Amino acid sequence: MQQLPVISGLWNYLTAPDLPRTALAITDTHLSIITLRRTGGEFEPRNLGVLKLPPGLVTTSFTEPNISNEALLIEHLNRTATQAGIGRPRALSVALPSGSARSHVITLDSVPSSRLEFTQMIEWKIERTFGQRFAELKTSYTKLKDFHGRPQWLVTAIHQRVLEQYENIFKQMRWAVGLIVPQHLGEAQWLIRQKLDDDQIVVSLTEDGFTTVIVRKDEPILVREVECAPEEREDEFFRLLVFYRDRLSPADEPIRLSRVLTLGDVAEQRRFRDVVVSALENHVVSLDVQQIGLKVDSHAPFNQFAAAGGLATLAWN
Repeated sequence: MQQLPVISGLWNYLTAPDLPRTALAITDTHLSIITLRRTGGEFEPRNLGVLKLPPGLVTTSFTEPNISNEALLIEHLNRTATQAGIGRPRALSVALPSGSARSHVITLDSVPSSRLEFTQMIEWKIERTFGQRFAELKTSYTKLKDFHGRPQWLVTAIHQRVLEQYENIFKQMRWAVGLIVPQHLGEAQWLIRQKLDDDQIVVSLTEDGFTTVIVRKDEPILVREVECAPEEREDEFFRLLVFYRDRLSPADEPIRLSRVLTLGDVAEQRRFRDVVVSALENHVVSLDVQQIGLKVDSHAPFNQFAAAGGLATLAWN
């Protein structure tokens, strides 16, 4: 399996020792940095900083550099760390915007007969899935459980031009970054670490649509980024759930998706839970921070630091 120093395979880093308790999340609207501590079965922020970014400073793009002014972003990163009382982090993990670093669950039609055949098949699938030449991407792929006898892989990819800019910024700041993943994998970690028998779903809402990850036990089985107008999000989410119901649920078994974590306001959390109930005709719990094991003030902007917090929990895996 391909090994990379920056983007690691999901289960490689889930089982790696000595991951930092500090993590950073970058979106096109906010920066957040957090250091967690664990008491019993709960996590609690020891340090937390969240800062709103000027419009246009970070523009989410999968193929082009994201930062319009590197010096200004460095200034805001330093301000966020200072707000959190961290100063210069000794080590941290980073979540990039989902549209800048992407993941997808890829299914192979057959079991490769050799390593060479596997490499050819997975590279071809990656190019078709992400729409870019394999040589231009930094990728990581990790074996998942087979589904209906067909091998599945979680693939994470970031374009070299995008990664190089972020790496250059962290190098200038002398921040030791050991792991970079898409935002949605950080958010999904709150559900992955539960390792429940029932399926769970996290939905992260944006002005341009939403990103969702469906988790089965401790693995993602579906990752989707959907671009649409805000008024179309619930219809598009309903269609995605129908796909899950018809294609990803085991045959002749009851629907097992019973928990939804919606990263939006209270009204959005209620509406998206109702969409799940309508699509699956199943009892569904809308999760709050206490139910996922985070002890934090109810007014804290969890939606903005969910990805950073999820990455920081990896220090205890």
